[in-house]
Amino acid sequence: MAGAGFTLPALSLDQVAAAEAPVAPAPAATPPTLDELYQPAGLLDTALSPNGSRLASLRVLREQVANPKTGKGLAKTVEKRTAYVALYTTADLARPPAFVRVGDYDVEQVEWANDERLLIWVRMSKDADGRQFGIQLGAYFFPFPIRRVISVGADGSNPAVLFGNQPKAVKRDFDLGNVVDRLPKEEHIVLMQKWESSKDRYGLYRVDVRSGEATLVELGEKATDGWYVQDGRAVLRFDSNYRGTTFSVFGRAPGQNDWALIRKTRRNEMKRYADLDVVGVTAQPGVVLISHRDDKEEFAAIKEFDIRSLAMGRTLKSVEGADITGVVMDEAETLVAVEFKRDRQDYLFDDAGLTKHYRALNRFYQGEANVTLYDVSLDHRHVIFLVTGPRQPGQFVYYNLSTQHLDVLGDQYEHLTPGRLARMETLQVTTRDGAQIAAYLSHPIGEAKNRPMVVVPHGGPEVRDHYDWDRWTQALCAKGWMVLQPQFRGSGGYGKSFGDAGRKHWGDRMQEDVEDAVAQVVATGAADPRRLALMGASYGGYAAMMGVVRRPTLYQCAVAISGDFDLVDSLAFSRKEDGADSDTYAYWVASMGDPKKDAALLKAHSPRQRVEEIVVPVMMVAGTEDTIVSPQQSRDMAKALKKAGKTYEHFELNGEGHTGWSSDNEKKVLTEAIRFIAKAVG
Repeated sequence: MAGAGFTLPALSLDQVAAAEAPVAPAPAATPPTLDELYQPAGLLDTALSPNGSRLASLRVLREQVANPKTGKGLAKTVEKRTAYVALYTTADLARPPAFVRVGDYDVEQVEWANDERLLIWVRMSKDADGRQFGIQLGAYFFPFPIRRVISVGADGSNPAVLFGNQPKAVKRDFDLGNVVDRLPKEEHIVLMQKWESSKDRYGLYRVDVRSGEATLVELGEKATDGWYVQDGRAVLRFDSNYRGTTFSVFGRAPGQNDWALIRKTRRNEMKRYADLDVVGVTAQPGVVLISHRDDKEEFAAIKEFDIRSLAMGRTLKSVEGADITGVVMDEAETLVAVEFKRDRQDYLFDDAGLTKHYRALNRFYQGEANVTLYDVSLDHRHVIFLVTGPRQPGQFVYYNLSTQHLDVLGDQYEHLTPGRLARMETLQVTTRDGAQIAAYLSHPIGEAKNRPMVVVPHGGPEVRDHYDWDRWTQALCAKGWMVLQPQFRGSGGYGKSFGDAGRKHWGDRMQEDVEDAVAQVVATGAADPRRLALMGASYGGYAAMMGVVRRPTLYQCAVAISGDFDLVDSLAFSRKEDGADSDTYAYWVASMGDPKKDAALLKAHSPRQRVEEIVVPVMMVAGTEDTIVSPQQSRDMAKALKKAGKTYEHFELNGEGHTGWSSDNEKKVLTEAIRFIAKAVG
């Protein structure tokens, strides 16, 4: 690890009101550049104190100042960041706030540990001597910022670094920012996990937010990823393989000391545990809430699960036509609402009064946004909502239920105004066999017809797109292209039968649904049938490549990112890495096909086995450290294309995995993809 030492930021109450950098008015109807789309947020986070009396707003002021270094080729100015927290009283938001100055650091989030203590997550890229934190692997250096949590009083006084009694860890560890549980019954203690390098495993710690002192509670196993806590004690433990695809869930009910295996499961495409997705706790010891769908049910509901008896209890909440995927709880772990999505974010509230206010807020935003319940006070009278949508990348608002007054706390990206962004509409598509699927069509600013169109199948495949903000869609629309996102059969979120309809149909029915959505849009005259392109990542990368195999002249090019191109190889990779008896491997066999029984189908559904049928240019991108879809898939596809004399481009991102790429690498991929597509469709 390079650059072990660093200086903690000096935290003090800033007596002078900080002013945000002025934002120049954007030109009317000018779409954003890629740099603007990736410009960091000015407003990062907001949080309510448990009693609702205080509100914290985490912001970063960015300004250009004279470069202290001089010399040939150096820029005359450099960016100076000043991260700070603005502290308000909700009784009088018009009153100037107090300011806690953090300094020239990246900051991530704020959260109240209690009514008198605020936690601030800080991320540092360099040590006090300017050396980057990171890992040296052979000839490559991978930058790796370090994370710390700083606790301050409600007025910004008495700062403490969590784990402050472990100076070696504070100096050297990469991540000291993982809070497992806020322990609502213990006002000054939180539970956190930290990597114990000498033990090669995670440890679970009680940490005092006043002093930062950390005390080890227990150690996990070498495969342990984390814990789930009820009433201050870990009751579930999650162990995984190195890929994070196969998990073992262990339980320890109240009164028990030893962990017992509950079941092995997989993490699905939505990063949730397929059979035991814990979303909350109950007042009953050893009973937790899970989002679950059994084999006879179409949609997931919220149910009780008893850790001691391993018995599924009563169904607490269900909703017609949607999966309930999570719960919202207050600081006392009382259930406020359950959350679900159809096209947009929605909730079932326990309190009918909250339902009334929530519906009114949605009407206020005219149904063009997702109004997400972000934070709520213990009395449920003070609420922060995060508002997002196709033309709203993020706005925080505070709502007082007693006064029915809404205060806009700020836009996260003030320069991305609605008039500059692409609008989205929801389509209903009738497929060739009479089925109904949804699709999202995004329109560049302006009303021109006969535009180029980029078709973007989602990954998974058992996930789905929603009516919401999407940076990649906006980047493509900024070029004047329409963007179509079909929700083909096999997608998640539309019910078990809809998902099952994609089983063993990767190369036919799922592709046909995409083609039928394209045909419907083209028939309206909105898209030019001679200027169509495909682009996707993960399963979407597969679908992009398979699309130009099936319909060689329908599309002018394809961009396939982190895609599977030979399904036999994909199954062999899962069998080797996850185990032949794992739920993960069994799932992919059911999804793609059985290597023994369905050999012909797997070959027919593999683009690499049909490379001769590709007649348009294709681009492939993969991360060198991808453990979900091996980068060898793209390498082998490139070799097959080269041997067949096809036109292609292929590049890799050093040090990147399947997802979670750096902003610089995301911009690089989009820049190259846009260049490639523009060459084909104009």
